[in-house]
Amino acid sequence: MIPDLRGGTWVRALLALGLAHPALAQEAEGFVELRAHASLGVDGVPVQVVERVRPTLSAELSDRVVLSTTVELGLSQGRTMQAELQRTLEDSDLGPLMDAMGCTWPVEDNELLGISRAGDYLSVERLVLDAYLPWADLRLGRQAVNWGSAFMVNPTDPFPEVLLVEPWKPRSGVNALRATVPVADHQLQAVLGTNDTVTKLRAAGRATLRLGLTDLSLVGAYRQEAEDGLIGLDVRGTLGVGFWLEGAVHLREEPYEELAVGVDYSFPVLETLVVTGQYYRNGAGSPTWDPAATTSGLGEAIEPPDCGEAELFGPTEDPDPFAPFFSGRDYAMLSLALGISRDVSVTALWVQNLNDGSGLAVPVVVVYPTGWLEVSAAAQVPLSLWGDGGELHPADDDLVLSMDGGAEPLEVDLSGLVPDATFTLWTRFDF
Repeated sequence: MIPDLRGGTWVRALLALGLAHPALAQEAEGFVELRAHASLGVDGVPVQVVERVRPTLSAELSDRVVLSTTVELGLSQGRTMQAELQRTLEDSDLGPLMDAMGCTWPVEDNELLGISRAGDYLSVERLVLDAYLPWADLRLGRQAVNWGSAFMVNPTDPFPEVLLVEPWKPRSGVNALRATVPVADHQLQAVLGTNDTVTKLRAAGRATLRLGLTDLSLVGAYRQEAEDGLIGLDVRGTLGVGFWLEGAVHLREEPYEELAVGVDYSFPVLETLVVTGQYYRNGAGSPTWDPAATTSGLGEAIEPPDCGEAELFGPTEDPDPFAPFFSGRDYAMLSLALGISRDVSVTALWVQNLNDGSGLAVPVVVVYPTGWLEVSAAAQVPLSLWGDGGELHPADDDLVLSMDGGAEPLEVDLSGLVPDATFTLWTRFDF
């Protein structure tokens, strides 16, 4: 039996519906993946290996109704941020103080595999019931929702996710009911959903008008867990070159704007060469880089130690799930995607912070030796075109925290947690 990892009654109901029809025609597909990461210039363990299996099973319940689910099984060995941050703090000036206070770190029940519960290695990533009606397409369940036409960053996406440093990762699922209604050549979409604990409401709507070779979309959304909403405009078309303009205003206690405008063009080089350029503005960001934004982000995904009533690290707050991925204000993005042959492609991505001078290069090579096997290699190389370090390429001195220790300050050097470069090799077997 698959554990109920991410939902409540509706998850069990959909599973029961599919299992109640074992005689129905079913289709299975998915992939098995082996991935290795090597981090240069870090302290501690430099390598992480990840194994992942992600099958999808679909069952046709009738001519118009299909039930499908995607389950992911994953294990990892080697470098983890939890272990490396623990080691860094224990080896710093803060270590003796933590020992004196009796701080204890969480320990996994299975230390070899780094797991304590089924949810640490098994998850239901997709579980949807599709109904194709004469007037609309309905989808109920945990699904991917991605709106917007811009490159990599979508200001009008009500559930934003940027996969810049994780090009192998599928989008996270959203628990929702989605309706897609065609109106002549135009389209209406509505999404009503919740967060993973089914305690907060999410709602979004999108109306798309097709005007010749241009699509114009108006978007509105409300997210209860952040107590905010957004209104946005998304325009995409072609005038010899492809173009887009996507912008939104986020309605919260301190409103801010997001804007992405760019072009792309395809050249007849080898199989094809696609050049993409974009300017992105994050109105919630700052033109001046604050090192605290990077150092605090290093600890967001870890469990802090238990120091009793002392609360050395203070209470932890849940991060804003809809906060912008970048902390700066102005960015330029450039991508070159070259198809060398049907079986080999190369992509080079550059992201440049226009305020502090830091940037990130992400080259990717993909080879398909057979129709069912993919071998990919990627790198993430932070650089600075000007300045003394910034958001995408912090200087080592900016990663040293200084805390009040009485007579003398206590220093914690986090520079060993941030790699000078990261190289990734993964193979994926499709079935």
